[in-house]
Amino acid sequence: MINRRTSTFALCLLTAWALPGRADEPGRPADYVVPVDWTRFKPPAREDQDLRRSTELLLNAARYNLAWAPQAADRIERDGRQLKGVEPHNVIRPACEAAYALAVVLRTGIFDEQAVGLSLPEARDRTLRLIRATAAAHDRASWKYPWQSSFWAALLGNAAWFLWDDLDADTRRQVAEIVEFEANRFIAPGYRVPYWNGRGGDTKAEENAWDSMILHVACAMMPGHPNVPQWKQVGSKLMVSAYAMKADMEDETVLDGKPVLKWLDGYNVRDDGVVVNHGFFHPDYMTCVKLKLRAVLTQSLVGGPVPQTAEFGAERVYRIFVDRRWPSPPHEPPGGTIYVPGRAEVYYPKGTDWFAGRVVIYYLLDVYADVLGWDAGSEHAPAYWLRLRADRILQRQTEHADRCVYGPGEFTRHVPREQDAAWGLADAFLLQWLRARGALSGKGNWLAE
Repeated sequence: MINRRTSTFALCLLTAWALPGRADEPGRPADYVVPVDWTRFKPPAREDQDLRRSTELLLNAARYNLAWAPQAADRIERDGRQLKGVEPHNVIRPACEAAYALAVVLRTGIFDEQAVGLSLPEARDRTLRLIRATAAAHDRASWKYPWQSSFWAALLGNAAWFLWDDLDADTRRQVAEIVEFEANRFIAPGYRVPYWNGRGGDTKAEENAWDSMILHVACAMMPGHPNVPQWKQVGSKLMVSAYAMKADMEDETVLDGKPVLKWLDGYNVRDDGVVVNHGFFHPDYMTCVKLKLRAVLTQSLVGGPVPQTAEFGAERVYRIFVDRRWPSPPHEPPGGTIYVPGRAEVYYPKGTDWFAGRVVIYYLLDVYADVLGWDAGSEHAPAYWLRLRADRILQRQTEHADRCVYGPGEFTRHVPREQDAAWGLADAFLLQWLRARGALSGKGNWLAE
């Protein structure tokens, strides 16, 4: 699966430098970076219980990852350019995820020395070192893992963007070049948005959603870059395509300036609205709609409109989790809805090949549902689900002195499990932090800006 798009990406990697603003022009990409104006975000009169709990969860994740970061940076500084095969996935990906989560903690003012077990200067130094090491390891061939590298670069870019004033000039240059390079791959000649179209055991839903992330970040981070209009165009196309059904190919609803049917050249979701990955109906991959929803965060941080395409198909996914019943048989016992009242863990109608206790990914989707208002017609509002899962995550963290989410022997197949959790908790916190400050942007045609 790692090499399934090698030929397409090889062409994109070879041609990306020929596009405007190429990174072999020293310093140019960094000149376009506009740091987040954090002075826009005034403290709320009061913080609600959900934001307080989200803060606690994120600080626990920060404690674990700050302890983990020095060893991770050591490995990247020593071996970063020599990583092969799956090694970048297990070394570079978690570093990007942790750097982002830690940058959120440092930049939003929630840092708590007692909670994380380190002084503020030491925590900042460890986070900056992780950003520097990971940026320096990018080999201008997508960390030798082009299938996911745009996703990692989006998180690394986010982290650096948040801490821009703390970074040295060379790291700023490297990060800006990485963000530009990875975004340019999707406007290079030969790139085509991939579709499943009912063939094979893996849809392109997750893939297209994560590829859109670098385009959200690049446009927000470098608003004056000459490639922004092209980045937005392909970003909208990826966001529409990610969770599109065949029926959507006839949808005349106008999003980001064009009817849905004009954006689409195929589909990635079954006719009943579910996503197939690893050869079966896989709820975990349906939650990856949250990857394209990250446009809510990036656009809100700069006060721009959230692309209308970002939310396309997302509430439909949530309704399937909350409302649709799966009888047993033919599905796995006991049957019922994927979201189980009174239980943080979800029901898997066809089982799962990951870990049945992956609560964080559903918690983050619940937070999106809550802030975006997806509660019409449900027995339980999204706030019910997010509180149920937040309590479970906290219970898991407090069972361990280092505040990890996963215990010994749990989810060991996935090396970046704790950093995945930290990134998800950071997004959930930041959504609620922005809402508390009245700073969440509304939807609009971002192509019209």
